[in-house]
Amino acid sequence: MNRACAVLLAAVLPFALLAGCSKSSDSSDIPEAASKIMSKPAYQGARWIYHVQDAKTGEVLLSNRADELVFTGSTAKLFTVGSVLDTLGADTKLKTPVYATSAPVDGTVNGDLVLVASGDLALGGRGAMQGRMDESFTDKTIDHVYGNIAPIASTTGGDPLAGLNYLAGQIAKKGVKTVQGDVVIDSRLWKTFQGQEGPVPPIFVNDNILDLNVTPAGVGESATVKASPETNLFTVVSEVKTAKSDTPAEPLGVSADPNDPHRLIVTGTIPAGKPQLTIYRVPNAADWARTLFIEALGRAGVSVTSPAIGTNNEANLSPKDVHYEPLAVLESPTLGEMGKMINLTSYNTGANAFLCLLAVKDGSTDCDDGLKVIRKVIEKAHLDSDEVVLVDGQGADPASTTPRQMAKWLTWTDTQPWGKDLDAGLPRLGETGTLASVAADPAAKGKVMAKTGTSAALDPATMRALFNVQSLAGFMVTKDGRRLVFDLSMSGGTYPSVGVGLTQSNDDVGGVAAAFQQALSK
Repeated sequence: MNRACAVLLAAVLPFALLAGCSKSSDSSDIPEAASKIMSKPAYQGARWIYHVQDAKTGEVLLSNRADELVFTGSTAKLFTVGSVLDTLGADTKLKTPVYATSAPVDGTVNGDLVLVASGDLALGGRGAMQGRMDESFTDKTIDHVYGNIAPIASTTGGDPLAGLNYLAGQIAKKGVKTVQGDVVIDSRLWKTFQGQEGPVPPIFVNDNILDLNVTPAGVGESATVKASPETNLFTVVSEVKTAKSDTPAEPLGVSADPNDPHRLIVTGTIPAGKPQLTIYRVPNAADWARTLFIEALGRAGVSVTSPAIGTNNEANLSPKDVHYEPLAVLESPTLGEMGKMINLTSYNTGANAFLCLLAVKDGSTDCDDGLKVIRKVIEKAHLDSDEVVLVDGQGADPASTTPRQMAKWLTWTDTQPWGKDLDAGLPRLGETGTLASVAADPAAKGKVMAKTGTSAALDPATMRALFNVQSLAGFMVTKDGRRLVFDLSMSGGTYPSVGVGLTQSNDDVGGVAAAFQQALSK
């Protein structure tokens, strides 16, 4: 018995979670449909590593190089979200209060209103007022958070300002008509974390994104652009030209005017008759939220003497341990719902915000300290800590683990009271989330439930894409109802472009998972 196997068995036998180790699969063990995919030219230099076992008995059904470290990509979000559900609770809701620095007198606040950021990822958007966290992945669209890299992005619908409008309405109902001061966003819950997609603050309105809906005109004419949410914070100029309808759609460009950061310029071409969404990531979330809240107060009949467009001024805020009676409070959906949205959309900023919540729970404002909390939960699950490498909440390189350790983690989560919440956030093959568009074997549709992960790099000389990993980690259900846990990774696939790679690798890894599910159902 090798050391890894011995350690694995010693760690889990007391909990009866797993029961065996396996050698690498012989090529004859691989289902023919899976082998056909693995033999494509794109994977000549790639390695396929995987581990499939019965979730109850631990019987190993398929396994190849299962003790080798491989980049996780976004499957690392399973560690982050699972740790939040275990540490903070799946049913926990975040509360965002608004205080006045002086009590209202005859409808006037002679001071400031302070909105205290709680880390709520929606602040009323994404259906949050109804207790949901919606996303917009279908077989033809992806969530708006990817609107700057793909031309098929879509908003989730609903009012992204619903939460701010609700807070403003509560304040108006308290009889407040005038604020003789400023509106301040208290964003001191944690120090802004720098993720791959940009800053991760504790305040989010519409994911800190301005959605830009671009509508083509006649061929050769300028397209029109409408911003959402509507705000006076930005003016938008369209330099998008309408092309022939058969022109391939490409992501559009959005940049702030160097001489005026509130003037946004949208550039590119768009096919006639094919509206498209692009996005602008707001660089300062507190300034953004402040303006949007002052505008919401105005709609509710509450005037603020300070101008709506300006810098959020936290310098004069009272110490954190000074509390005032709140004028309004917004309650978020549960952390279980938030985690579900994070995993279905593979939302990097949201996963990093969850890391920050873990740090805060541990008494720190440094989000990196959330990694220590995740490590405690990993040890609680009796994983080999040396075989789990994490650097943030989202799964940025070089986050790595082995298929056996990931399978062990998922087997453990499946026994926890919050396991059903983690499971609910796993994309379903051909149905939901980042697996919605995967057209694998129809017989496997909805029977593979797994988190996707991607790590890719571009060769600047050839423009070819190397995929360090395309992975899936989760569960599959066989024809007779047996629940299997698995981790599957392809490492080293090459494609003519990143765009081609994103589609082909996701389809092919999904196809291999479908082939496994079908073969194990016989």
